[in-house]
Amino acid sequence: MYNDLLLDRLVAVPNDDEETRIQELITEIEELDSLLSPEAQNLIRDLRPVTVSDDVYDDIDEHATFGEKMSDRLSNFAGSWKFILGFVFFMAVWMGLNVYLGAEAFDPFPFILLNLTLSTLAALQAPVILMSQNRQGNKDRAVAQNDYQVNLKNELEIVDLHRKMDTLYQTIEMQNRLMNALVTARRQELTATVKAMAARKEDLI
Repeated sequence: MYNDLLLDRLVAVPNDDEETRIQELITEIEELDSLLSPEAQNLIRDLRPVTVSDDVYDDIDEHATFGEKMSDRLSNFAGSWKFILGFVFFMAVWMGLNVYLGAEAFDPFPFILLNLTLSTLAALQAPVILMSQNRQGNKDRAVAQNDYQVNLKNELEIVDLHRKMDTLYQTIEMQNRLMNALVTARRQELTATVKAMAARKEDLI
């Protein structure tokens, strides 16, 4: 599995397979026992140059069919005050005109044609709204998956940063111990030199 990672560093991955490769890397990371293992560090280096954050809505809308786009627009219009007020105005004009025409009305009271129109509109509007809701559900799932990938990459970066900080701390601590040992040895050397000079001076006197 990790030999493939080494091969990928030598051979460029095509752009069309980039999303698939990201998912494979994330799946491999999830299977690791420790994020501090050498294999995990290899995967972190593979994921680091890749941007996993993306505007999912734009990507889905870009590949949407004409019917899907129309369902979104109709659902947005049907759920607005513009549609409600416009339809109330239409019904008021319809009923007022038929009442005014009296015996010559094309849809006299109790407005059977208007009821048929409303029933047909409701029957057609319901599946359109369901289509739009299904698309919104797909968008939400795609956003959740993208957020998960972003969070996982952030977690890996934080773990890797902690590892580097621990390594740096250990290096600094080792250097401090070495410095203290050198200072102690130098102090002992100077003390011995001073004692030797004092003894030499006493011998001369």
